[in-house]
Amino acid sequence: MPTVLRAPPFRVIILNPPREHGPPHVHIRKGFGMGEGEVVIALGVTANGVTERVSVREVYQMATRDVVAAVRLAEANLAQLREQWRAIHGEANGA
Repeated sequence: MPTVLRAPPFRVIILNPPREHGPPHVHIRKGFGMGEGEVVIALGVTANGVTERVSVREVYQMATRDVVAAVRLAEANLAQLREQWRAIHGEANGA
């Protein structure tokens, strides 16, 4: 479960295969340990390779203002996050 970006109070994580799967997305966590909030953000690439905006897939125990901040973080670092996804999962699994 590599942390690919730190921007306190957030950590951006891409899980390793085979546990993880496409389409390309990241887990952004706020805080540490029990009770940390998490949002799963799709990196805006569909199965046919069409690039779209990032989107929120799931939210776990995270305040709306933190979700908005996490989305902005993903948007600001989108190229890097897509590249990290490819490095971990390979070209066949997205972006």
